[in-house]
Amino acid sequence: MSRFRACLMVLAAALWGAAAAVSVAEPRAASPADATLTAIVGATVVHPELEGAAASSSDSTVIIAGKRIKAVGPAATTRVPRGARVIDGHGKWVIPGLIDSHVHFFQSGNLYTRPDAADFGAWRPYAAEVQRNQARLPQTFRVWLASGVTSVADVGGPFWNFQVRDAARNSAAAPRVAVTGPLISMVEDPKLDLGDPPIVRINSAEEARQLVARELERKPDYIKVWFIHRAGDDLAAQQAIVRATAEAAHAAGLRLAVHATELLVAKSALHAGADYLVHSVEDEPVDEEFLALARERHILYCPTLFVRMGYFYALSGTWQASEAERRLADPQVLAGLRLDEVPRDKLPERVAQLVSEHREVAPPTVAMQNLLKVWNAGITVVMGTDAGNIGTLHGPGVFREMELMQRAGLTPLQVLRSATVNGAATMALSDLGSVTAGKLADLVVLDADPLVDVANLSHASFVFRNGHAFTPAELMSSLH
Repeated sequence: MSRFRACLMVLAAALWGAAAAVSVAEPRAASPADATLTAIVGATVVHPELEGAAASSSDSTVIIAGKRIKAVGPAATTRVPRGARVIDGHGKWVIPGLIDSHVHFFQSGNLYTRPDAADFGAWRPYAAEVQRNQARLPQTFRVWLASGVTSVADVGGPFWNFQVRDAARNSAAAPRVAVTGPLISMVEDPKLDLGDPPIVRINSAEEARQLVARELERKPDYIKVWFIHRAGDDLAAQQAIVRATAEAAHAAGLRLAVHATELLVAKSALHAGADYLVHSVEDEPVDEEFLALARERHILYCPTLFVRMGYFYALSGTWQASEAERRLADPQVLAGLRLDEVPRDKLPERVAQLVSEHREVAPPTVAMQNLLKVWNAGITVVMGTDAGNIGTLHGPGVFREMELMQRAGLTPLQVLRSATVNGAATMALSDLGSVTAGKLADLVVLDADPLVDVANLSHASFVFRNGHAFTPAELMSSLH
């Protein structure tokens, strides 16, 4: 059994910057004393890996020592160490830090970030948008933490993606970041190519192996294929490219992530060796063949239910920030979603047409039905947003995604499991995903019960990353 497969089996118990040196006030992480020893006393601890009554423990104490959880137990019998910083947890809930299993840091979420979908270059050049995203990286990290998200997986972008991971590792106020580099693609996407393209067209198995070799020099966490199959394409030839990519990734101990949104293409990707489907099957109901293949390969399945809706809302001029997004999103990105501030004569033709049509945005019914089938089939579902795409925000975008997962039929506990325990499999870190002694102290202290409604996940009073305590208010105030 390969190393990546063994790791996944243990853990599983869109496509769709270099961080510039900027002068930004650092939020208060914690003093050296309280980063060393912290006690959260009297809280309800949520255990998303468990079922029923066992999934929560009331009146509990969590002891954090350094970057790890030292103890979890009843408040009456769990001693608070002398000198510990004490946080009153009465009336609060402690959960593992959330994990978004599908993001893109080279994109911001605003109107200008995907000129291949809507080219606003006559109003704002794409190069300026990319420079903004690179310079704004520290703030983007903070909106993730403010939203209770302590780990993210960037599943495809330019080679400067690897510098994003470096920047996150060097910052206390950043989530854990897993990355891969340019997408191995069946099609060209020249509008995104500024010299370091996030998407590279590959025409043969040998070209695929060559690009994988270039990415391996940067030690990626995944290899990614953008499997776009169009009428008239040779599916067998495309599958051969995916297989060659999978073999090269697996030989290096890495998993293969694949964008494949149609049932035929998704099954082809699984036959070729995909380990992680980064989107829902959207075009038709999944069948027994798909479910059997997915179970056999022990894949991860990421629904990304909201992302297409985000595009439509934003490009039709009907996008409105949710209450959580008003509190927790980057204000620059929110401003960049104001379509009414773009002069009418600068609107892309497609956008002007969408604005004039006044169409309703429908939820992705087939994808939502498939999510429930996949979950019930025992396949590992991981929460992911495809954040960075137009209308899908870094940070609080997770709350829109999880609300749709709940509407699809998952319970709040199941949604939380997808964003914690299962997300740990995406990150390949068994030390994440539960509030358990010995695990890394990536935690969120909530003001409302997440097992009643996933909307309560947006109300955090503290976020712990590696044992360092932050408040959302401090993180957000440091953005301005």
